[in-house]
Amino acid sequence: MIQSNELRIGNYVASDHFKDRDVIVKVRLIGQEQAIVEHPNGLTEPMLYQGEMRAIKLTEEILLKCGFDIESVPYHCINGNVVLYYSQGDFLYKYTGTEIKYLHQLQNLFYALTGKELEVNL
Repeated sequence: MIQSNELRIGNYVASDHFKDRDVIVKVRLIGQEQAIVEHPNGLTEPMLYQGEMRAIKLTEEILLKCGFDIESVPYHCINGNVVLYYSQGDFLYKYTGTEIKYLHQLQNLFYALTGKELEVNL
């Protein structure tokens, strides 16, 4: 479950609130305990409550879809000035103890560091 205060407009989250399971939706508006999201079918903008939104675990496939390049050094990814490392089954970015495990966290960090939105093509 994701708390609404962890989200930014433009974050991607997963939800099984819809008929199809594990739909990835984009956050459009954020309330105190809910968010208005854009369904991939483009026809609806439903409201999801905190308990209906799940974080999307980072994978190599998702990083590639976000524009990261896998270098020759194993599990080392670079996108601009953001560097991620793969360790013990997780992609990590360490900065004063901060660990990144989910796509919305990566989007928020990338924006905080660069002032630009991370391009995500899921």
